[in-house]
Amino acid sequence: MSSSFRFLGVWFNINGSRNFIRQQLKRECNSFSAILRPAKLTVQQVVYLYNTVLIPKLDYRMQVTHLSEAECSTITSSVRALVKYKAKLSRSIPNVVLYLTHALGLINLFSFQQQSYFTNLFLLANSSSVFMKSLFDYRLRFIQFYCLIPISLLMVLDWTCWSSLLIFKQDYIANTLASLLLTPFRLSRADLSTVPDLTYPNGHTPIYQCLSLDVFKANLTRLRKRGIFYLSQLLTPQGTHLLAWSVIYANSVQKRGNARLPNWYKNLSANGTIPDKPGLLKDRFMTKQRPVSQIANELAPCTPPSGYKKNWIVTMNDNGLPLFGKQIQIQPKRSTCTIVHWTSDCLSRPSNLITLQPCPGCNLNINKSSYSKKTVATGSVSCSYSASLCQSWILPMKKSSILNHTSSLTAMVTWAEIMDFATSFCNPSVRLMPAADIPHTSFDTVDKVSLTPHLLTAGDVAALSSVVPSSDSQYIFYTDGSLINLGTCDVSMGWGWVQIVKDSGFLNSIATYKRGIIHDWPSSSRAEAAAIYAALSASPANSVVHIYTDSQSSIEGLKHCFLSDYSNSRLYYKTTNFELWAVIQQLIMDKQLSVLPHKVKAHSNFYWNDFADSLANTAHTSDDAILIFRLDFAAVHDYIMSYDDVVCESNPRHLFKQYHQMLYMKDLLALSRFRFTSLLTDPSRYVVDWALTWHMLMFQPKFDNSFTKENVSRHHTLKFQLFLEDLPTLESLKRTRPDLYVEILTCRSCEDHLEDFMHLFLCKKRCVKLHQILTSYLHHLTQKIKEAGDNANCDYSSSINRVTSLPCWTFSSNNWSSYSLVRGCLPNAFLEVFVNLGIPHLTALNVVATIHNNFINKFHKRIWNPRSYDKGLWEHTMNISSKLKQSSRPKGLPKSSYLPYSSLPPLTHVDSRDSRTDWLKNSMQYGLYWFNHISGFMGHLTVLLNNCFCRMECRF
Repeated sequence: MSSSFRFLGVWFNINGSRNFIRQQLKRECNSFSAILRPAKLTVQQVVYLYNTVLIPKLDYRMQVTHLSEAECSTITSSVRALVKYKAKLSRSIPNVVLYLTHALGLINLFSFQQQSYFTNLFLLANSSSVFMKSLFDYRLRFIQFYCLIPISLLMVLDWTCWSSLLIFKQDYIANTLASLLLTPFRLSRADLSTVPDLTYPNGHTPIYQCLSLDVFKANLTRLRKRGIFYLSQLLTPQGTHLLAWSVIYANSVQKRGNARLPNWYKNLSANGTIPDKPGLLKDRFMTKQRPVSQIANELAPCTPPSGYKKNWIVTMNDNGLPLFGKQIQIQPKRSTCTIVHWTSDCLSRPSNLITLQPCPGCNLNINKSSYSKKTVATGSVSCSYSASLCQSWILPMKKSSILNHTSSLTAMVTWAEIMDFATSFCNPSVRLMPAADIPHTSFDTVDKVSLTPHLLTAGDVAALSSVVPSSDSQYIFYTDGSLINLGTCDVSMGWGWVQIVKDSGFLNSIATYKRGIIHDWPSSSRAEAAAIYAALSASPANSVVHIYTDSQSSIEGLKHCFLSDYSNSRLYYKTTNFELWAVIQQLIMDKQLSVLPHKVKAHSNFYWNDFADSLANTAHTSDDAILIFRLDFAAVHDYIMSYDDVVCESNPRHLFKQYHQMLYMKDLLALSRFRFTSLLTDPSRYVVDWALTWHMLMFQPKFDNSFTKENVSRHHTLKFQLFLEDLPTLESLKRTRPDLYVEILTCRSCEDHLEDFMHLFLCKKRCVKLHQILTSYLHHLTQKIKEAGDNANCDYSSSINRVTSLPCWTFSSNNWSSYSLVRGCLPNAFLEVFVNLGIPHLTALNVVATIHNNFINKFHKRIWNPRSYDKGLWEHTMNISSKLKQSSRPKGLPKSSYLPYSSLPPLTHVDSRDSRTDWLKNSMQYGLYWFNHISGFMGHLTVLLNNCFCRMECRF
C-alpha cells in the first residue's frame, strides 16, 4: 500500500514515505504566504500569526514524521520570503536573523520539531505508566534485535549504518535518538536505575563497527539469522585470533546455506586481521576482556586406559609445545604409551582446525617399534615418541584411521579451543560459544557495573551529619542558602541547617548544625532546596520534621512534594531544579517523614535563622563543608538528560530552545558582516553589549510630534537595515539589478566615490551632518547621566569621562568603534554608567535605547533622506521608475559577476584563545542567562551584577 491514509487525525504511510506529509506542509505554508502577502500587516504581526497559528498546525501534521533540516527549510521558504518582504529586508539576508528571538523571533520549523521530539522522548522514557515503560523498553529491544545493535541504543554514537533502512525511517524513537546525537544533549540511563541495562552481556566490539558500511547493510539479515552481534563471538577463547569460517560453521546448530566463505566474513577478515598473520587481530580490536565462548573444549584424559582402543592424543613437551600422535602401544603399569608422532602448524593458525601430517623423523624419535598392523603403513611410524598417560588427553578426530596413502588428518577442534586446557594442567574454565546460532546462548540483559564517580546520596549526607535524637520524634530545623559570584567562574552555592531543641533555654537550644555546598545550575532557590535536602537526609525515619525557611519557593516546592501525582505530571518537569526536588520527594517517601514547612522573615534579626544564614555564607570557604555533587537521581527517574556531562534540571523544551538560540547567535556572529566585533575586545574602550543591542533593536519609542505612529514600521526597518548592513546602496544595487545600475555609477551626492555602506557616512556632502549627529548623541547621553547623578546625589564626573573617552565619537574608515555604533552594536559602557549611578537595569536599557532611537531618526532625516533624494533625481533622469525597480529582473540576463566595492579596511586576523566555550554550558555552571556569557564575541564578559570582568570563551 503506497498511498497515505489518515488514522485518528494523523497521516501514515505503510512504505514509510514522507512525501505526502511534505506536500501537505508545503501547501499550508504557501497558502499562508499567499493570503498574507497583500494584507496590510507589519512584520511583527506576520511573525505572530505564523508562530501562533501556522506552527501548531504544522506540528500536528508532522508529529510522527521526522524531517531533515533541508526539508524543513524547503517547506518554509515561502514564509521566510514573506517575512523579509514585510521587513523590507533583501532576500540575501541570512535566515539566522529571522530565527533569533531577540530579533524577529520567527520559529524555525526544524528546531521546533527537535524541541518537540526530544521533550517527548524524555517524557516517554520517564513515564509513570507501567504500560508506557514496558512499551518503551520493548521498542528499544526490538530496534536492537532488528538492527543488530548489542549495546544500549542510548550508547550508539553514529546511526549511519541504519539510516537508510526502512525500519529506521519508520521508527520514531530511533530517528529521535539519531537527531539527539547531532546536539550535545544525551539521554542516558540513571546510574542506580531499576530498569535493566539493555546492553547484551559477555561480549565486546559490536560487529557493525568491524564491517564496511555497505557490507553490513547488505548482510544485515544474514547476520541477524546467525545471531552475530559482537566480534568476540567469532574469536578464539584467548581473544587474539579470528576463528576460521569452517570452525564457525561447524559449531552452528543450524547449518544455514553451504559452507562457502560468505562475503561478510571476507570483509571482517580484511578489516580486522593482519594480512601476513592468518587470523591475528589488529591492535585496535584487541582487548583485555577475554571473549566468553562455549567453543572452549575439555579433552578426555587418557587414564585409565579404555581397553585396547588406540586414540589420537595431545601432550606437551618440556618446552610447553604441543605434541600430537596416535597411540600404538600402551604400558598401563608405567602409565605411558608410545605414539606415532605427527606434526601440525596449529601454533601459527590457532583459529583453524588442527591439521596433522606424519613426522618424517625428528630428535624426539625413539627406537622403532615392532608394532605392525594391516591398516598401518610402515612409513607411518618413522617417528615415535613415549608420552605420559597422566599428561596426555584424547584428541577428537574427524577420521582416526591411518592408511597407506594418508598424508594428513584433521581434528574436530582448533588449537585455540584446547590451548588453555592443555597448557594449564588444571581445571578447565567454562566458556560460552559464539552466540550466533549456537545452542544454550542467551542475551538476557544485565545491570553493568558503572564506572561513574561516586554519587553523594541521601545516606551519604546523613552519614556525614548527626542530629540529637528526640524522644517525641519531633525535629526542628532552620535552613538557609547562599549564592555568591553569580555569572563568574567563582560562583558558589552554600547551604546550612541548624537543629533546634525546644524548651531547653536559649543558650542550649542549638543542638547541632551542618553546612555544605552544591554545584551546577546556580540560583538562590537551589541553595535553599539543598539545605532542606541535607536536613531531611539527617532526620531519622518515621519522624515529624519542622522546616523553617525564609524562601517561599522552597515552601511551595515542599508542598508540591506532598502531592502524590506531582512527579507524574508534566508540570513537574517545568519546575526549576526538578531533579533535586525529585530526590527530596523520594526521600520523604522512603523515610516516611511528615514535613511541616514554616515561613520566617529574612534578615529580621531572628537569631536561629540568622545563624543558619551565617552557616550558608561561610560554607563557601569552610573546610568542613559537605559537597553535594551529582545527587542520586535514580530515585525517581530511570533516564536523565544531560548536556555535555551536566545533568539538565530545567524545563527540557525551554532548554532545547535556548540551545538553538545559542546556535543562531553564533551563526550570526560568524557572518562576515559581524566579524568586526572580534576587534572590539578592550573593556576600557569598546566592547559590544549584546543584551543592550537587542533591546535597542526591539525597543518601541514613544510617539511625539517629531516621531509619528505612521513612521514606526519605517523606523524599525531602518534600524535593522543599519544593524545588518543591508541598506540599498548603489554598490548593492549593482549586484541585484545590473540591468538598471551600471558598474561605474558613483555616489549621486558627491559624484566622486563609489557608494558603499561606509560612504554614506564619509561622503563629503554628509560628513559634517554625521559629526553633528554624533555630537548630539554624546550630549544627550551626558545629560541623562547628569540627571541620574543628581537624582542619586553622587558624583557623576567619572561616568561622563568614561563615556566621552570612548573612541566611537569620531567617525573614520579605520575606526571600528564608530562603525559599531552606527551599526547599532552598542557598548557596555553606555549601560554600566547608569547602573553604577543606581538606575534600575531595565530603566537604563530603555534610556540608552531611546537615545539611540533618536540617533536613528536623525540619521534618517539628515543623511538617508537627502541621499535618497539625490539618487531619485538621477533615476528620474534615467527613466527608472518605482514600478521598474520593483519589477522582476529580465529573464536570460547573465548572472552578475560584479564584486561590490567596500571602503572598509581588511580585518586583521585575531587569534582568539576563546574559541571553544559553550555559552549554554557556562550558564548551567556559572548562572545567568546564556546571553550574558557573550562578551563582545571574543572579549571579556562584563557581569553587571558584580561589576567585574570575567574572561569567557566563544566557539565557532
